[in-house]
Amino acid sequence: MKNNYKIWIIFSLVIVFIAGIVCGVLFEKHVIDRESKGSRGRRGSVHFPTLETMAKELSLSTGQQDKIKELFSSNEERFRALRSEVHTSLLDIRTQMISDIESVLDGDQNKKFKAMIEKYKEQRKREHEEWKKHAERSRGEKGDKE
Repeated sequence: MKNNYKIWIIFSLVIVFIAGIVCGVLFEKHVIDRESKGSRGRRGSVHFPTLETMAKELSLSTGQQDKIKELFSSNEERFRALRSEVHTSLLDIRTQMISDIESVLDGDQNKKFKAMIEKYKEQRKREHEEWKKHAERSRGEKGDKE
């Protein structure tokens, strides 16, 4: 009879252990992975190679690194101008779309719609601030490592 209790205790411990493993795997898959996907942002994980990456993988000389650094710097202004153009175009399209939507809505709906737009703008502003803080922290961490 005493052996029966030992078997049940061992069996219970094995079941609890297996349940812990299953819960841990499910927690990681559904909670932790979801958080890490969200923290990657919209870009994904593929980026143009950095100067440091190119220097390591291509065994660049110091002169080559300096020339590539100059190319990055000279093209940065072109990228900035393009971003500005795209941002302006998107803003124009968004403004026109809002105007078109407002022409379809009645007075009360327009008030609610404007409140929705303001709420959206505030949310985007908060997200942008969080993104800037995260980017600054990331830059700081990369600087600490170098």
